[in-house]
Amino acid sequence: MNNPLLRHAGIASFAVVLLTTLIACTPGPPGPAGSPGPPGSSAGGPPYVWVCTPAHYPSAGGNPRADLYIFNGSSSTANIAVHILDRGGNNLSGVTIPGSSPAASYPGQTGATTVALVSEHTLNLTWQTPTTSGPGFDGITNVSSTVRVKSDQPIAVGTDFGFSGFIPLPCSFLPK
Repeated sequence: MNNPLLRHAGIASFAVVLLTTLIACTPGPPGPAGSPGPPGSSAGGPPYVWVCTPAHYPSAGGNPRADLYIFNGSSSTANIAVHILDRGGNNLSGVTIPGSSPAASYPGQTGATTVALVSEHTLNLTWQTPTTSGPGFDGITNVSSTVRVKSDQPIAVGTDFGFSGFIPLPCSFLPK
């Protein structure tokens, strides 16, 4: 490469490649904000809310058993509230379950009341599903539609409602 013209062409080519690389690495304008992330992520935060629905069987009788499982996966004690709601969003805690014999009430908390769940422990609540059909039952009054669970720590929630066998029903994290 004793030819000065070739040497200048090589340097110019190198300069173009270097300049193109630097321009490609320059950040552009920011894009839209991302989602808050999964439960327990640093971008999310309390309250953590889970929703389990449906919480009854249409046209059913006999009051089979319902189980709600809440697992505290955090390293701290979780303060949780379970609200069994009718289709209008009314909390049924303490209300008599339609068709239960002997008469039984829906479990759960009212208002801002919570219960403590120790780290790495599971809370299992049980109750009877409501009778939703037959004489004297309209399938609406005091019938559970949704179970909402709130926590100040990351938790996992699942259900298993018995009706001609075990029927695990999904619970979903409710994004903010």
